[in-house]
Amino acid sequence: MPAAAAARTTAPLDELTLRRAQRGDERAWRDLVERYQQPIHALIWRLLAGRARHRVEDLVQEAFVRVLRALPGFDLAGPASLSTWVLTIATRLALNELRRPEHGAVAVEPAASERPDETTERRQLGRAIAAGIAALPDAQRAVLVLREYHELDYREIAEVLELDLGTVKSRLVRARAALRDHLVTAMPELGGRS
Repeated sequence: MPAAAAARTTAPLDELTLRRAQRGDERAWRDLVERYQQPIHALIWRLLAGRARHRVEDLVQEAFVRVLRALPGFDLAGPASLSTWVLTIATRLALNELRRPEHGAVAVEPAASERPDETTERRQLGRAIAAGIAALPDAQRAVLVLREYHELDYREIAEVLELDLGTVKSRLVRARAALRDHLVTAMPELGGRS
């Protein structure tokens, strides 16, 4: 998927910067925020998929507040990488937001802005993918977004969502099948492509 590369294009935060951020160094904290701002925003945007979109910025800020509070206790040698740990915090916030009573559906749009050089077909496909992802059950959407857009491996997804590995795999299979069915229905010309 086109945005998958965007989630991991920036190099991981180096250990020295992380240690400085843990000690409260403002510049190191800004580096951490700059590194994870786009991935957290994209993750929350996609997980909310048309519901409570007006809350995305608030949830991004809340994720960073929680990261800041918990950062001194983060163990670099622990079982989770920093990116997995940060995305876990953001994922849980978004999933908690989805459990709240709905505030009404909002039109689904791709997270990334459209470039002028994109073709009409590519824009239509992007909208169809966004609508298909929005139509998925929350549990399937979360697994698909973490795998396809944030390139987490199955073990990391299981850790973030606190699921068994088999559950992650089965939800991903179901999500991909449902998305494929949605795309073939929304864009019948895709039915002949492999």
